[in-house]
Amino acid sequence: MKKIKIFFICLFFISGLILTSGCERNRVEKVTILFTNDLQGHILPDKNQRGGLARIAYLVKKIKTENPNTLLLDAGDASVGTAFATETQGEAIYRVMNAVGYDASIYGNHEFDLGESQARRYSEIATFPILACNIQRADGKAFSKEYAIFQLPSLKIAVIGVGYPQTPNLVDREGIAELKFLPAEAEIRRIQNLLAEQVDMMIILSHQGIRADTALAYQLKGFPLIIGGHSEIRINGLRKVNEVNIAQAGSSGYWLGRIDFYWEPKSKKAYNFKGKLLNITKWIPEDPIVKRVIEEEAKAVPLEVNRVIGKSWRRLSKDYLGYWCAELIKKETKADFGIINTGGVRSEIYRGLIQPLDIYQIMPFNDQICIFEIAGTELLKIKGTKNLYFSRGPKIKPENIYKVGSIDFLLKINEFPGARNEIIWEKLFRDKMIEQVEKDRGFKRFWEE
Repeated sequence: MKKIKIFFICLFFISGLILTSGCERNRVEKVTILFTNDLQGHILPDKNQRGGLARIAYLVKKIKTENPNTLLLDAGDASVGTAFATETQGEAIYRVMNAVGYDASIYGNHEFDLGESQARRYSEIATFPILACNIQRADGKAFSKEYAIFQLPSLKIAVIGVGYPQTPNLVDREGIAELKFLPAEAEIRRIQNLLAEQVDMMIILSHQGIRADTALAYQLKGFPLIIGGHSEIRINGLRKVNEVNIAQAGSSGYWLGRIDFYWEPKSKKAYNFKGKLLNITKWIPEDPIVKRVIEEEAKAVPLEVNRVIGKSWRRLSKDYLGYWCAELIKKETKADFGIINTGGVRSEIYRGLIQPLDIYQIMPFNDQICIFEIAGTELLKIKGTKNLYFSRGPKIKPENIYKVGSIDFLLKINEFPGARNEIIWEKLFRDKMIEQVEKDRGFKRFWEE
């Protein structure tokens, strides 16, 4: 009799475990996805105490405590944009991202600024996968991991990475000569077919920009969410396009994107997507572990970048700085015109003291000054069609030959068809900027003196 009682007690206990396990598998699950995009090397707060990866880390840990079913993603362009990034060739950024606890990132165009080998180096440093399904080696094999799969209690979710197809037009082509950057749609479909029977849900992590992401929303089915970058826009909430939710969180780590949705295992449906941007302000505490990692990485940055070299009495826009740069190039090269691209001027100047750190943020690239000759006919075409800042100069006549100063990057990407007798200086343009600002104690209109 006693044995029979023990048998039924055990049977009851095992049945309860089975029922509980079944309920767990069928329970509606809340999922949270946190994300950044276009960090551009901003691991520290800016002068207005906005942003900072130590603060983002604090929020991430807090949210993961509230909901363990949380992923942290980044939509590319993390490696370039500050002295931290420049002086460590972008490597410090990924070491800090490791400490923050990122689950996956993707290759943006700036990850290739220093060439293919350095882009590979980022994957070696990162403890999380850096993805791109549309970047291939010359032999047709994938350049990197194409997707990552994450197993939550009742949801198996795949994150498919998409790099920027036009990257060869934005970086030195010689550094990526062995790579192919393919249109995204066909490559996403390929991965979608590959994973169709392996996962419950797929989302896209993209660095194509909002227009291309919107087009994908119309072209593809089966993707409820696209997290994007490159456009550096803030989407408050989510942008709904053809039943696809599109998200983006500005740039520079000033915002942490948050998306919450519910997963119903029985019907295998995701629903009730909600999105918002968390403003990273000075009122958010810094995670002490990540802060220590950042302090350690800071030792690689020369101390002299922190010295004061001038002061600005007002905020200076990118346009003001762009024309200032063009005038400086003209002055240094004694050319007819100085020219710099709008994309080469990366930041504004805020009112207050100016340090070399600020110049790094305006000009994070190791561009060198160059000088060349070009026919007036070609120069007129360039002036009318390109996104460039031109200095003052003489009236351009088609029949004349002009002496032009610029940066070597623009020569490398063939922004000046017909250029000849090119000479590239050894000194970095950023160093010339620092010298001029320190001489004038600010961004003065030196050409009017």
